[in-house]
Amino acid sequence: MSTHIYNAIEIQVPVQQAFDYACAPSHWPDWHPSSLKIYTNNAGIASAGTSFEEDVRAGGRTGHLVWTVTECANVQRWTGQAAVDNGASLTVSYHFSATANGGTLFERHLQYELPNLALKILNFLLLRRRIADESALSLRRLQSELQARYVNTP
Repeated sequence: MSTHIYNAIEIQVPVQQAFDYACAPSHWPDWHPSSLKIYTNNAGIASAGTSFEEDVRAGGRTGHLVWTVTECANVQRWTGQAAVDNGASLTVSYHFSATANGGTLFERHLQYELPNLALKILNFLLLRRRIADESALSLRRLQSELQARYVNTP
């Protein structure tokens, strides 16, 4: 049984700016609390077929992920799949849509599958809640980071 975590937030920057920033894994450690280090030769958007690696601490547990980008639909969707060194697998999808006021509705779907019964029990008791909290925090940090970069403040 897989776990699905959904978060959404409105960010007061145009879709193109949100897409360009969020879909560049080199920026992930700036806004996602679980992302410790990215291993990539590309500082820009990770396009479909791109692979990169990441060190994470999620739910209090550390791991190394090997990512492959499976979808990159300009300014609409980005999806990556990762294999985790503990045997888990996950998929992250970002969806971007324009809001009436010129901002961006950013939606993040995280779906993960754990490899054994012990991790599934730990997920039920503790990990899912921690990961959900980290996911919500990541969107608030993304919002703050993007608005600080792109919104003119008096």
